[in-house]
Amino acid sequence: MAAGTGNQVTAQHWWDQASTLYNITTPATIYRIFVQIWEWRMSLNKLPQGQLDHLLMLYNQLEAEGQMLPTLTRVMTLLAALPKDWQQLVTHQVLNQPAVANITWAVVTAALGNHWDGLQAHKKHPHPQTKVNKLSAVQHKGPNQTLQQ
Repeated sequence: MAAGTGNQVTAQHWWDQASTLYNITTPATIYRIFVQIWEWRMSLNKLPQGQLDHLLMLYNQLEAEGQMLPTLTRVMTLLAALPKDWQQLVTHQVLNQPAVANITWAVVTAALGNHWDGLQAHKKHPHPQTKVNKLSAVQHKGPNQTLQQ
């Protein structure tokens, strides 16, 4: 019993009290999650899937706080966070869809996966490079002394 109340206090009561105190959505919480999404950048050196999972986790946290970004905003945020070396190819592939409604998370992740696979295949089987001799390696002859008059 709670002291002086005569009511029986249960675990559910304490859970409800803790939920009321600590599960309140605040603007600061939403802002903190949004900033993490805004500052997220994809790395060239890591597998894309793990990085995308982290970004999705941030979007899920935002949804758990009662806020949801539209799919197109999510996709455009992801495209803007790609490494500069990837942006042109992947963005062109994604934005080449016939309608805005076709630009989905699945389309972007497929384009990223294809690009990553292509880069990995290139690393395993690089194109042979042609050797070019430096012009500075060519020996220069001085004036020909035998032709002087």
